[in-house]
Amino acid sequence: MQSIIYKFELKKLFCSRVNMIAMITSAVLLVLLVVSSIHEARPVSREAAGELNGREIDDQLMEEMQPIFKYINGMTVFEVTEKYEEYVPIIDVLDVMITAIDRDIDLTKTKASTLYDLRKRALTQRLESQGLSEKDKEFWHNLEAQIETPFIYRYHRGPANLLRSFQALGFFVLFLSAIGLSGSFARETADRMNQLLLCSRYGKKKLYVLKLAAGFTWILTMALIMFLAVMIPYFGVYGIEGMGEMLQLVKPLSMLPYSIGYMLAIYFGIYLLAAILFAAVTMLLSVVTQNQPATTCGLMGYLLIDLFVEMPERFGALEKIWLLRPNVVLMNSGFSNYRLIHLAGRQFLNFQAAPALYAVIVIVALMIGRWKYKGLQVGK
Repeated sequence: MQSIIYKFELKKLFCSRVNMIAMITSAVLLVLLVVSSIHEARPVSREAAGELNGREIDDQLMEEMQPIFKYINGMTVFEVTEKYEEYVPIIDVLDVMITAIDRDIDLTKTKASTLYDLRKRALTQRLESQGLSEKDKEFWHNLEAQIETPFIYRYHRGPANLLRSFQALGFFVLFLSAIGLSGSFARETADRMNQLLLCSRYGKKKLYVLKLAAGFTWILTMALIMFLAVMIPYFGVYGIEGMGEMLQLVKPLSMLPYSIGYMLAIYFGIYLLAAILFAAVTMLLSVVTQNQPATTCGLMGYLLIDLFVEMPERFGALEKIWLLRPNVVLMNSGFSNYRLIHLAGRQFLNFQAAPALYAVIVIVALMIGRWKYKGLQVGK
């Protein structure tokens, strides 16, 4: 009987016309965003990338590329010459690097060794501006010491673009949760069926658990569909080469000595945890408010706050916790946010601390929801 109820709850979620429209619209929008980014990117010849694979981005390579560099109006531009297509893969890396360090860098006069010095100076300035303690600075310097320079170029466009996509994925999953799960516990109230359910044999603990299970199953399925909507076009066009390459080719101001593929795996896990978190909070609001529009509006309000509200640095611990919200972590903030979380005498990166915080919030949300749902029961 319980499996029948679970399947019935799943059917309500998957067959809902509104949910299907939201899912298809979200997937189509993501595909269009991916296609747009591919169209706007510099075309890279796989042959040229193959020729450059394994080359150090050093003074010799920069000297070879001098005919491409032009410094116009205080900005380095890349002129289309005979050598342009041959060096487009390196141009992409240099463009990302000078944008992160200083857009005014004149590459016609700057050697690669100077570029790496400027990167280190930018890192030191960021550590200072974020007010880190000497112990935290030492932590980051120890990680930075493991990163080898000069950087070695290897083709990495597919995994790199996928890594940059997690923030958009997080917003779409929150949107789908707000649309699809806001009626999980409120729809029966709107349809005047809640008293019938609450008086039934399975209207107490079992129905609550089964609804939760169905909700988590649905949101994880949606999260995977959204991920595939981004992954398939990127990997279809660019391939999967580059998983094992250094993260600094994508995020030059990162001090993490990890590969692109490693961070992809980490962020995919956080993305799924964020989906579960959004689902748990949505279903909690659905239980508490017993009102589907109120739940949806509440989550959309949070989305606006998430986009535009920043916690002042003077709030210390609160600011660190605020920076752990899912869509901030998923925008790869760990690559340039060097503030560490201190717990039990240990230091944690934000993407290490975030999953623990999300798990605690999910557990608390489920417990409060169960207490509230039990309070609605007849003959409790």
